[in-house]
Amino acid sequence: MEIRKAVLNDTEALCPLLTEFFAYNSELQPMYCNAAIGDSEYPKSIIESDDSDFLVAVVEGIIVGFIHINVMKTPPYNAVVPHNYAEIMAFMVTEKNRNAGIGLNLINYAKQWCKDRNLEYIELTSLSNAEEANSFYNKNNFTTVSHIRRCIL
Repeated sequence: MEIRKAVLNDTEALCPLLTEFFAYNSELQPMYCNAAIGDSEYPKSIIESDDSDFLVAVVEGIIVGFIHINVMKTPPYNAVVPHNYAEIMAFMVTEKNRNAGIGLNLINYAKQWCKDRNLEYIELTSLSNAEEANSFYNKNNFTTVSHIRRCIL
């Protein structure tokens, strides 16, 4: 297994994974997430960005997982303690490749990516009913620091 930053030649290979990611989220929360077809423009824009990357897991020449990660800063308000951090925008390992240590290797690579940029922590949002993902995050030292609440009108 190889974990590395994605390059432009990876964009087409990421499309089926993005499609699987979107379908998974749509099944969990169809009111908020659409099962969309992944296209290469999304990963291409991230790969070309200075403050974002797609980190990929490659097994036998095939991309089987990814993390989309961004450099972030807290808002510049006096009441907010300033922090430079990373936000994981999307994280997925293909269903047939889960429970093989790929997700852990991606997270560890993301942690090093952050350390290389002198970032203080990694933040992510996960769907409340994504039990498998939330269990993984709990096992890997991600703690809950806030809750998003919605009131349907």
